Amino acid sequence: MHVNEWIEQNKVAVNTRYKPKYHFSAPIGWINDPNGFVYFKDEYHLFYQYHPYSSKWGPMHWGHAKTKDLIHWEHLPVALTPDQPYDKDGCFSGTALVVDDTLLLMYTGHTDRDGQIKQVQCLAKSTDGIHFEKFKTNPVIDERHVNNTSDFRDPKLFKRGETYYALVASTTNHVGNVLLFQSPDLENWTFKSIFLAAEKNQGTIWECPDLFTIGDKDILIVSPIGYAPDEFRFTNVNSSVWFTGKVDWPNGKFLTESVEEIDGGLDFYAAQTLIDDKNRRIMIAWQQMWGRNIPTDDLGHGWAGSMIIPKELRYDGGVIKQDYLSEFYDQFVLSEEKACQTSFETEIVPLLSAEFEGDFTIKIGTTDEFLQVSYRNHLLTFDRSKAGYQIKADENQASVRQCRLVYDKIKVTLVVDVSTVELLINNEYVFSNTMYPKADSGKIQIYSETFSVSSFKDKNELDKEMIM
Repeated sequence: MHVNEWIEQNKVAVNTRYKPKYHFSAPIGWINDPNGFVYFKDEYHLFYQYHPYSSKWGPMHWGHAKTKDLIHWEHLPVALTPDQPYDKDGCFSGTALVVDDTLLLMYTGHTDRDGQIKQVQCLAKSTDGIHFEKFKTNPVIDERHVNNTSDFRDPKLFKRGETYYALVASTTNHVGNVLLFQSPDLENWTFKSIFLAAEKNQGTIWECPDLFTIGDKDILIVSPIGYAPDEFRFTNVNSSVWFTGKVDWPNGKFLTESVEEIDGGLDFYAAQTLIDDKNRRIMIAWQQMWGRNIPTDDLGHGWAGSMIIPKELRYDGGVIKQDYLSEFYDQFVLSEEKACQTSFETEIVPLLSAEFEGDFTIKIGTTDEFLQVSYRNHLLTFDRSKAGYQIKADENQASVRQCRLVYDKIKVTLVVDVSTVELLINNEYVFSNTMYPKADSGKIQIYSETFSVSSFKDKNELDKEMIM
């Protein structure tokens, strides 16, 4: 039975108890990295690492969906399946590039022959954005170009002038790096340079590179494995970071000025960006983390994993700032606005904004089961240890994250979407997280000396209430 037919027949059995409303998830099965996030023929396309047959990781396919507003998604047929000798054990992560009226996908073909891993770079193309044909010349980058093909994956394909380039994540002597390749025609590739290599403690393997420009700065995203914690930063099993600097194109080198963690939450990995017709740089990422159990799998719900709500990136005052798109904010209508003394309580709403001067506490849930965000003496603490089904991890702590801030005045944007919680602090610090509450209801409670708060309800839900 073809994979798309299997999905149609079996997706009705999925338990949707924890399915988020505004965060993308697949109709059934496991998802991880976003792939080929691209704007093509007036629509946003998202491809993603997909194992439809189970809520556990398995042989990777490329799932596919499209949208006009990055909120309401249309699921499309699976774009890539592992059906060739060079990708029989998985079509791993990669990117998309629009050339004229053609959509190109570049991905990693993965094979595992009794523990002998081989990863090579491959291409596929489509004119309708739905049906893809793999290149007959695949793989286009392989052992002819590099010595190590066991950790050699996640190509970022782009074009500069008349030349095609591909950044591929790799490791050399247990040091993570990104390699740069170039081609005049997509089929004949040559190795150009080590684009950027990890410094001490920056990871033994790098994954999922992305490269773009904001203002006058070049930004390189990577997801390192084994990045050493730095007090409260880089404390996940795997991190996601962005290097800010400039590219030396003649020599094929990224010249780093600074490096920062993209998201301080418990669940964020493999970020990828696009630029749309409004010239907005938009980022999406997997809202999950390796090395942890996922309750929807534990409970037999038939699905696992979602994406963050896409955010626009801006470079402002030496800092990359993140915010939701206007299309997301347009989903909501103001339900309550108050200047408060000491405390505030509301039903759990999908969107809440609050401004504080000084310390505060936010609780989401019930008396016995809650997620807590607190700010004390410039230390922000996010704690989901009492938020429902327990999430265990390979690392020491899978429930608490902390961040030291310099602010006295803080604007908090809080999104609560069934099993996901996103927290934006002054649009500079972001915490993406999952939680699986056992209770079906609860409250949002806020405690602080003096603050103002605005809560928002979903417009569509209000319209339904009015009709009923």
